[in-house]
Amino acid sequence: MKHETLDEHEAHGGDGDSVAISNEGLKMLLKGMTYPELEKWVQSHGYRPGQAMMLWKRMYGNNIWAHHIDELEGLNKDFKKMLNENAEFKALTQKEIRTASDGTRKILFTLEDGLVIETVVIPCDRGRTTVCVSSQVGCAMNCQFCYTGRMGLRRHLTAAEIVEQAVFARRLLTDEVGSITNVVFMGMGEPLHNIDNVIKAADIMVDEQGLQFSPRKVTISTSGLVPQLKRFLHESNCALAVSLNATTDEVRNWIMPINRKYKLELLLQTLREELCFKKNYKVLFEYVMLEGVNDRVMFTLFCLGPSLVTALIRLFLLSLLMRLTRVSCTCNVINQTITLHAFFNLH
Repeated sequence: MKHETLDEHEAHGGDGDSVAISNEGLKMLLKGMTYPELEKWVQSHGYRPGQAMMLWKRMYGNNIWAHHIDELEGLNKDFKKMLNENAEFKALTQKEIRTASDGTRKILFTLEDGLVIETVVIPCDRGRTTVCVSSQVGCAMNCQFCYTGRMGLRRHLTAAEIVEQAVFARRLLTDEVGSITNVVFMGMGEPLHNIDNVIKAADIMVDEQGLQFSPRKVTISTSGLVPQLKRFLHESNCALAVSLNATTDEVRNWIMPINRKYKLELLLQTLREELCFKKNYKVLFEYVMLEGVNDRVMFTLFCLGPSLVTALIRLFLLSLLMRLTRVSCTCNVINQTITLHAFFNLH
């Protein structure tokens, strides 16, 4: 199978269509449609918009998360017959669930073409449970710390395949882990490399009549694809995370090859410019500490004891990020991973 690179992808005209068609008799994959698209499709088959809303709520709301016709109680009999003949509810097949000692669940899904993706559900003691969804099979970015990057890019996921991960997570695990409140696009793949389908999937997730995730709690993480980042900030109200991981082009070029195309200064200047138009918008900077690569200053601090180390790391990274990005920041230190929350005060 050919593995597509970023340059090859862009040469073919961008991010591809969000196809909502199942191979099974060319049935329509319902979870690949936004509500306006679903309403239009329902009307094209001779039914009222109200039937579309009732169907939408059974797929995404009312704690039903329907996967087949038998779960559509209350719908018109003829309407259900039409759906049975023309629509497909499931884009994924559950393969396996693995549970870690801390309660984290990894769900393996098989796609229609036999490829496999991962979705992770992460519970938290503070009442927040996060589902981490994949946006691609493999990835073209080749970041040095990422196992998925070694696969190369197999293909993009459709909007239906992305949305279905969140639906499956709620369906399978809500009773065990409680309400799933957050979504992060930090699974397999670079989300903004598949921007058409990612924006569409995120729109479906935050629909107030459906899955009802808050836009502030749906986070798209990127390695720094500048043109797609600009488009995302214009078209979506969901949260943005930038995987920084270095403060110089020299180091970041090696850790994250995308930096050779979109340098740090271009990335950060783009954020400064675009966020002038988004009030009260917070960006998360992700910084993974890699021993001997981007942690040299930190390495000498670990002799000083854990509590002092945490304080010094926070202080150091705050000053470093404020100087680099010229924004005010808050900083969380989590084990060996540093996550930096930066708020751009440019309005």
